[in-house]
Amino acid sequence: MKLRFLFLYLLWLCPVYLSAQPKPIHAYFEELKQRKQHNGNILVADDGRAIINFSSGYADFNTQTPNTPASCFNLASISKVITATAVLQLRDKGKFNLDDAVVQHLPDFPFKDVKIRHLLTHTSGLPDLELFEDLVKQFPDTVITNRNVLPELHKWKRGLYFKPGDEFRYCNTEYNLLALLIEKVTGLSFTAYIRKYIFAPAGMKDSYITIPGQKNEGLIAQPQMKPHPGYDSTFVAVDSISRYRYLTYNNSGTTGQGNVMSTTADMLKFDQAYFKGKLLKTSTLQEAITPLKLNNGTVYYDHRMDTMDGEGKMAYGLGWEIFDQPVFGRSVGHGGFKFGLATFYLHNLTKNQTIIGFDNTAGSEFGRFITSALSLLNNQAPMVFRTSKSLVTLYGTALVKQGADHAAAIFNANKADKAAYYLNEGEMNDLGYNLFYMSSFPGHREMALEVFKLATFIFPDSYNTYDSYGQLLRDRGKKEDAILMYQKSIALNPGNEDGKRILSQLLTK
Repeated sequence: MKLRFLFLYLLWLCPVYLSAQPKPIHAYFEELKQRKQHNGNILVADDGRAIINFSSGYADFNTQTPNTPASCFNLASISKVITATAVLQLRDKGKFNLDDAVVQHLPDFPFKDVKIRHLLTHTSGLPDLELFEDLVKQFPDTVITNRNVLPELHKWKRGLYFKPGDEFRYCNTEYNLLALLIEKVTGLSFTAYIRKYIFAPAGMKDSYITIPGQKNEGLIAQPQMKPHPGYDSTFVAVDSISRYRYLTYNNSGTTGQGNVMSTTADMLKFDQAYFKGKLLKTSTLQEAITPLKLNNGTVYYDHRMDTMDGEGKMAYGLGWEIFDQPVFGRSVGHGGFKFGLATFYLHNLTKNQTIIGFDNTAGSEFGRFITSALSLLNNQAPMVFRTSKSLVTLYGTALVKQGADHAAAIFNANKADKAAYYLNEGEMNDLGYNLFYMSSFPGHREMALEVFKLATFIFPDSYNTYDSYGQLLRDRGKKEDAILMYQKSIALNPGNEDGKRILSQLLTK
């Protein structure tokens, strides 16, 4: 699955539990602090005034350095809001029109039907991070930057995934191109433009864009993960885990789509500057937060909201996610995800409320805390704190230490005890992947296949389970079995384009 929606999907799998009654928001965050279930920062503001500025856990587990309100986090895809703001500023200055073909301004761009608007709205049909896979295979030590984007698009043989404007398909490459566009029409580096026209007028003195090889000052919250989720309890820096090298090292040099560093306080300054008209004129602001329409005239909606639980639906504007919730009204914002990092920014247009959250472990409870903050701001009950333990961790530990038969017995003996254990598909997925790709002890790949075999029985309606199982079977050399799993995945989700691509490769070999 694509990185952006992988985290959305994992959070969506978590069950919704509401407490019996509302409680004061300060009491909720005090209890969150005591329970130590979150690792990162959350700021909650009402009418532009911060009423919660919460920090918890460690910026660096290795040195036991705690997070503080000054901790600087990679915004991940929240950065797209900032890039889109810069694009709209330049459009308003007459540098281009949104319906200009990209090739008018970037002559080396190879797809003549893609417009600037398509880049802003994820409707171009361009490839995402798979664009760089061949480059990294050939040069494993390369750090990809925006300079690689156009040359790799010229090498891309598969064309666009669909006619521009026909579909919504989240794509980071589009925002790399927007950063290149900004540089081309201004003569400034993307970093210099953002610093002068976004950070400075908003008063964001602690924000900057990461540059490969440059030492960053201040307290940096390092993305952290457990090397082996499911049977390991120790967090380590993600960039030390080989499995994630492609995303943490090889893809660390691109801009536009991510890699803006900021604090919760600085993001509140951006929020206030943006919605008070300091960065864009009012008509442009409204244009940016208007849901996109596809070529067929329909508004694109996703009925799973990014990060948040509860009732509602999500659309996309010009760089903004747009949320419509029956209880809270309309909000805009954006989420972000990298392995070991989750971010979320929300501005409630109806009530003028703001929530900014960061988690440098990408904890599965992150969305519940964000949802609870919004609920408490509006005198609604928060989600209860989960006290049950992970059934996947219990199963994974038994599998590694005592084998598949004992692990299956442990799983079946405890699966009905919902008070003591919770079951999360995303954790099951991680357990299988980490056993297969990151372990080295005898029999680890067979254990991984056992995990996904069990997962298909537990989650029979999940296309992602079959997709993941198919990937491991393919990489284990079990081609016929892999084909069956990919076919099942695509039958459950005809929009699984990556699965279709891999299935086609399997069938033609």
